[in-house]
Amino acid sequence: MLAYAYQPLVATRPCGKNCARPGDLPCPDRDNDGIAEVNCSKTSRLGRLPWRTLGLGDIRDGSGERLWYAVSERYKNNTRVLPLNTDTPGSWTVRTLNGMVWDATQGSGVVAVIIAPMQPLLRKDGWLQQRDVLSSEEARHYLDLSGLGDNASPVEHMAQGFVQAPASLSFNDVVWPVTATLMHRRMQQQVLSELKRAFRCIGRACAGLPLSAAMADRSCLGDQSLSAGLCLPATSGLGRLPLAADANWPLALQQMLDGDAMHHWFQQNGWREQVFYQPGPQRATLVVAGEKLLPQMRLTETDKSSFAAYLEAATLQKLQIKDANAIDMPSNDSMEP
Repeated sequence: MLAYAYQPLVATRPCGKNCARPGDLPCPDRDNDGIAEVNCSKTSRLGRLPWRTLGLGDIRDGSGERLWYAVSERYKNNTRVLPLNTDTPGSWTVRTLNGMVWDATQGSGVVAVIIAPMQPLLRKDGWLQQRDVLSSEEARHYLDLSGLGDNASPVEHMAQGFVQAPASLSFNDVVWPVTATLMHRRMQQQVLSELKRAFRCIGRACAGLPLSAAMADRSCLGDQSLSAGLCLPATSGLGRLPLAADANWPLALQQMLDGDAMHHWFQQNGWREQVFYQPGPQRATLVVAGEKLLPQMRLTETDKSSFAAYLEAATLQKLQIKDANAIDMPSNDSMEP
């Protein structure tokens, strides 16, 4: 599934507001043919794992059943909800009997859930599971109920999501959450990989390499289109990627860095706000900020004007930047010198 979300994203023409992007996950399979549905609404984000779409074999659990799958509203690939970046939480809650909770109501939900239904049983509500052609699309015949919730009827964005529980006479689902943190790390790696291709001239002198945009330049923030006069090259050190029409960035011709939110996933998902850039004489350093850690705040424009809101002390130290407000915690940033 993470491999599916890590796909080449070069756009050769404008793609409107529905561009393929890092973090995209397919809709569930709702008719048991292994193929993801074209789109998935609020009532159709739970179904079977689309194994054909994901390029997998016909995966079965220990009872011979196909796996079930739910995708987060913000991570589904059609119709896409914008923006999607490392500040985007998952929208499914998963609870366990030992007290561990991924809670969508507190911003710590998961981006997807995979479930092995195992053998049919008598659910705690008295529903006898029967698995035949007529019942193949009804979740209650496959997914179970516990005191913490019902895997057959989870509510997205709410505390009543999915349940992990020990096997019993009335519950034998095996539930695997795909956490936002795990997905965000893959998204960071993909963004960095795409940017490296846009900066492929950095291995030699690159006359068109612009200065960075100042952190205080608020026009660099958000996911709206940029136009001439916005997010300008301004500083000689670390900053955000500027809008520079004369920059020697080959992929700018393919809309990645041109600032138009109708052309590419980069601008329309707010990645310019989370990518940092330090030009040098012959090469540049690129940093993609990780998801915000507990002490970091990215709510206001004032928050977002500080390196410490995005980058940890260890990252800034490597970049020879001093910031007394930077948090001294293990860094989750991705960097490419």
